[in-house]
Amino acid sequence: MADLRAKFIKILKAEIEDLLEDVDVAERRLAARFARRELTDYVYKQNDGLFRMEVDSLKRILDYVGCVDCAEYADLDALVSAVDISVREAVKDHQEPEAIYRFFSRKLDKVRRYVESGLEP
Repeated sequence: MADLRAKFIKILKAEIEDLLEDVDVAERRLAARFARRELTDYVYKQNDGLFRMEVDSLKRILDYVGCVDCAEYADLDALVSAVDISVREAVKDHQEPEAIYRFFSRKLDKVRRYVESGLEP
C-alpha cells in the first residue's frame, strides 16, 4: 500500500508542475499580445498579477505535497482526503483565487483515478 501512496504523490507533483508550465505558457502569450498592442496596459497588468499569484500558489502547493509523509496515512483514501483538505484550507487561508483549488482538485481526482486503475506509466 505504501507504494501506491508514494506513486500518488510522485504523479501529483508532476501534475502540479504541469500546471505551472501551463501558467507560464499563458503568461508568455499574454506578453506577446501586449507587445502587439492587442491589450491595454491595465488588462495586461491585471492578468499578469493574477498569473503571478497563481504561480506562487501552485509553488506553495507543490512544496506542501513534496513534504507529505505517505507513511502517516493508512491508505490512499486517507492520503487523498488529507491532501485535499489541507490544500483547500491553505488556498482559503492565503486568500488565493478559488480557481487554484479547482485546478488542483481536478488534478487530484485525475491522479487518484490513474493510480487506482493500476496502470503503469
